[in-house]
Amino acid sequence: MIRLNEYKEPQHEIASVRFSNPSKLYLPLSQATGKPSLPIVSKGAVVEEAQIIAQNDGLISAYLHAPKKGKILDIGTWFHPVLKRSPAISLECLKEEKTYTENIKVDGLGKGELLEIIKKAGIVGLGGAAFPTHVKLNPPKRIDTLIINGCECEPYLAADYRLMVENLEEILKGIEIICKILAPKTVYIVLEDNKPRAYEGVQRILETRKLRIPSCELVILKTAYPQGGEKQLTFSVTGKKIPSGKLPFEVGVLVQNVATCFAIYEAVYLDKPLIERLVTFAGDALASPKNIWIKIGTTLRELFENKILVFKTEPDKIICGGPMMGIALDGLDYPVLKGTGGFLFLTKHSLLGEEGPCIRCGACVRECPVSLMPCLIDLASRKNLWDETKRYGSSDCIECGVCGYVCPTNRRLVQSIKRAKLEKVK
Repeated sequence: MIRLNEYKEPQHEIASVRFSNPSKLYLPLSQATGKPSLPIVSKGAVVEEAQIIAQNDGLISAYLHAPKKGKILDIGTWFHPVLKRSPAISLECLKEEKTYTENIKVDGLGKGELLEIIKKAGIVGLGGAAFPTHVKLNPPKRIDTLIINGCECEPYLAADYRLMVENLEEILKGIEIICKILAPKTVYIVLEDNKPRAYEGVQRILETRKLRIPSCELVILKTAYPQGGEKQLTFSVTGKKIPSGKLPFEVGVLVQNVATCFAIYEAVYLDKPLIERLVTFAGDALASPKNIWIKIGTTLRELFENKILVFKTEPDKIICGGPMMGIALDGLDYPVLKGTGGFLFLTKHSLLGEEGPCIRCGACVRECPVSLMPCLIDLASRKNLWDETKRYGSSDCIECGVCGYVCPTNRRLVQSIKRAKLEKVK
C-alpha cells in the first residue's frame, strides 16, 4: 500500500449541505451490480416519493424508487457514468417533500423480515461496488467477524467522514441491525488515522452507551491506499488472507461500508428506501468543494444551474468517483447513482502526463496490493492475448490504480487490465 496526497481538507472541515429540489431526475435502471431493474410504471404516471418504480430482476438486482413525487416523462435511455448510455426512467419533480420519522419497532423484527426490508428498500453497497446488500447479508457461510469500513482512502472523497461526524448514532443503529441479521462474534469499526473527529465520536459512544453489538472494537489504521479494499482490510484487521477468486465470507468475515449502514438504518427505522445519499464534489476547478445530500438521479448540470456548485475555472477533466478508480465523463448530463461517492473537477496540472513505453522497472509489481504483475497483464492485453492475462491473474485485480500511479512512464495499466477483464466475459 502507498501514501497519497489526500486533498480532503476542505470537505473534512465543512458541514454537508442538502439539495432536495431538482426539477428533473434521470434514473438509470442499471444502479447495482447484477441485472438492471425492471420498470413497473408507465409514461405519464404520477408517482409518490419512495414509490417503487422498477422492481428487481432476480437475485442479483435491486429495486428502484422515485426519489421525489413527480410525473414520469419517459422510459428511454440516458447518460450513465459507467455504461455511457443505458435504459432509464426520467421524472419531472414536484416540490412536495415527504417527512420521515422513526416509527418502526425494530426489536420485534427477525432476520428474514429485516432482510426483506433491506431488499425492498433497494439498498446496495455504497462503498463503490453497489452489490445488492440483502444478498451480501445472507452469505452461504457463518460470519464470525463483521468489519465496518470507515477508511475512505481515495484522495478528495470525504462523504463517509462527514457522515460519521454528523450521523454517527444512525450509523451505529445500522450496525446493530446488521448484527441482528448475522450474529457475529466480533465487530470491528475500522478508521484511518486521518479522521480524528470520527474516531473520537465512536470511542465516546463505545465508552458511554451500551450498544447491542457483541465485542465491538475500534481499530485505527495508518492512512494508506488502498486500505479500504475488502481483502486488504480483512488482512489488516484479522490477519486472514482471502484466497484468489474468493470473497471475505469464505474466511468468516463480512465487510460493510459506513454509508451502507446508514442506509440500512433509514430503511428499517424510517421506512425510507435508498433515494438519496451524501456525495463529495471536489477538485481544483471548483470554487468551493463540498459534500451534498442529493437525490439519486440528479444531474451535475442541475447543480451548476442552481449555483449549488460553481466553477473557479473550466475543468479539463470530470471524473465520477475518486482519482484512482474513477471514470472520466464527457459532460455534465450524468446523474448521481446509488453507488456514486463523488465527482471530481480537475485542471490540467492535476492530470497524468503522456504515456510512455514500459521500462521494466518493476515498480507496479512491488506496489501491487494483491501481488500481481500488472506490467505483464498490460502487455498481454495490448496484444489481445486474453488467455495470458488470465494466467497472470487479471481477475484478481481490484482496479485500485496503484500500478498506474507509481509507473514512471504513466502507463495506463489499470485501463488495460479492465479491458482484459471485459474481453474475457464476452
